[in-house]
Amino acid sequence: MRFRWLAAVALSFLATGIAHAQPNATGPAVEVRVRSVNDLVDKFGYVAGLAGKEDVVAQVREMIKQLTADGKGIEGIDPKKPTGAYATLTKDIEATPFVILVPIADEEQFLKALKTRLDVTPEKADDGTLKVAVPFINALHLRFTNGYLYVSQKVEGLDAKALITPKAFFAKDDGAVASVVVHVDRVPDDLKTLFLGQFELSVNEERKKSQSKQNAIEKKSANLVVDAGIGAVKGLIEDGQELSVKVFADPKSDELSAEVTLTAKSGTATAKNITALGRKTSLPAGIVGAGAASVARGNVSVAVTDGMKKDYADLIDLMLAEALKNPPGGQEELAKQLVGAIGPTLKSGELDASSAFIGPDAKGQYQVIAAFAVKEGKGIEKLLKDVVKQFGPMIEQAGTVKFDVETVGNFSLHSFELQNVDDKLDKVFGTKTIWLAISDTCIAFSVEPDGATIRKGLKAKAVPVPVVSGDLAVAKFLPLVRPDLKPDELKALIKDAFGDSPPGGKDTVKFSLEGGKQLSVKFVVKGKAIKMGAGLDLLKGK
Repeated sequence: MRFRWLAAVALSFLATGIAHAQPNATGPAVEVRVRSVNDLVDKFGYVAGLAGKEDVVAQVREMIKQLTADGKGIEGIDPKKPTGAYATLTKDIEATPFVILVPIADEEQFLKALKTRLDVTPEKADDGTLKVAVPFINALHLRFTNGYLYVSQKVEGLDAKALITPKAFFAKDDGAVASVVVHVDRVPDDLKTLFLGQFELSVNEERKKSQSKQNAIEKKSANLVVDAGIGAVKGLIEDGQELSVKVFADPKSDELSAEVTLTAKSGTATAKNITALGRKTSLPAGIVGAGAASVARGNVSVAVTDGMKKDYADLIDLMLAEALKNPPGGQEELAKQLVGAIGPTLKSGELDASSAFIGPDAKGQYQVIAAFAVKEGKGIEKLLKDVVKQFGPMIEQAGTVKFDVETVGNFSLHSFELQNVDDKLDKVFGTKTIWLAISDTCIAFSVEPDGATIRKGLKAKAVPVPVVSGDLAVAKFLPLVRPDLKPDELKALIKDAFGDSPPGGKDTVKFSLEGGKQLSVKFVVKGKAIKMGAGLDLLKGK
C-alpha cells in the first residue's frame, strides 16, 4: 500500500481557495540579473579555490586578459557592470518581447567583434535599431543606449520610450550572484487561466488512468495528494505576488547559499497560510534543542489545512478500519488497542517532530535524542505496558524494561536495556540503554548511558521553529561515515580546511523552509565544509 497521505500533509498547507481576481501590476513579469564579469570571476575564484582548482581560475583570468583592450572592455563588453533580462508577458506568449541588457564599454569594438568572431554584420533600421539574422527565430533586434546593448527577438521590445534604464533595473543590489524574479501578479489573467486549465486537465487525466488499478485506500490517498497539489498550484498562480530564486557566494561570511521565496497578495488564503507557518512553536524541538552541540539536527512542523482536514480524517478512518480487518497473527484485540492508541495522533493531521545526533564526547561516543508530538499519549503508554505484560517472556529475551523510573514534569520516564547490541553500535554509542519519556502530548526517546540529556530536555519549553529545518556539522560527521580514516588523516583534513582554529560553526550545511511574511526555502553551506570535502576526495585518490 502506498501511503500517499504523507505527501498530502506536505502539500496541503498551501492548498486552499482561489482569491478574487485583482488588477495586474505594471512592469516586467520576469526579471533576471547576473553580476558583472569582474564579480563573477572573483566569485568563481572563491568557489574554485575551495575545491582546489586555482589553476582553472588562472586560465580564465588569462583568457579574459587576452580579450581585453584598454578602455574597450572585453571585446567591447563592460566587465564592471551587471547583465540582465526582462519580459513583460502578454496573453499571446509568442508575441511577448524578451529583452536582454548587455553592458557596453565600446560600441565600435563590440560590433567589430561580432564581425571578426561570428561573421555577423547587423543591418541598420530606420528607428535606430539594428537587425541580425538568427536561425530558428529569424532575427534579433539591437539598440545601443544608456551604456548598454538591448537585445530582443521582437523589435517592439526596443521602443526607446518603453526601455527600462539600467539605473532603474539594477537599482537594488541584494548581493546575489544571479537571480530570477517572477512577478506572479503581473502575469495576465488570461495566461493564468490557460495554464491552470491545462495543468488541471493533465493531472486529472493521469489520475483517471491510475485509479483503475487502485484499491479504496489508494484512491482516496491519491485523490488527497492530487487535490492538495492542484490547490497549491492554484494558490501560487492566483494568490501569488512574487516568486524569486537567488544564488549567493560570499567569501566574507564563507558561505554559498541558494534561496527561493514566495510572497502572496495581502489578504488572500495563501498569504494567511504562509503567515500561519511563521507562528509555529514546537515542544519536541525544545526538548531536542536543550542538549549539547549536535552533529546533525532536524525538525518538521506541518499540518493539514482546515480545508482538507475532513478528507484527511476520512482517509485515516478508512486506513484504520482496514487494519482491523486483517490484524497480523490474528491479534484482533491488540490491533484494536493499537488503533485506539495511535488513532487520535494520526487523525489530528499534524506532524511535529525533532531529532538530533549529539557528540562526540571525550570518549569519541555519540547520543541520539528525538521527540514528536502526540494526542492522548497516556493511551499509548498504557498500550506499551499492556504489550510488555502480555509478551513479557519474549521481550525479556531482547532486554530489560523498567517502567516509571522517574517523573519529570508531565513526563513519565522509562528505560529499556538491550541484551545484545551490534559491536559497531556499541562502539558509536557506548551504551545499551534506550530511554523513553511519555506525556499526554509528547513522546521523546534517547540513546545514552545515564539519561541526563533526555532529563534536561524534558524540562524545556516549546520554541519557535521553521516548517522544516536541518543542519549538519561536516567535521563531526565525517568520522561516522568514514570510519576507515586514520586519526592523523582526519587531523590533516581538518587542519587543511580550518587551519589552527576549531571547526565548530565553520563546517555546517543548513536547510530550512520558513513561513511568515513570505515562504522561503534556504540552503546554506560553509565554504570550509566544501574545502574539507574536496580534501577528502584528494585523499581517496591517493
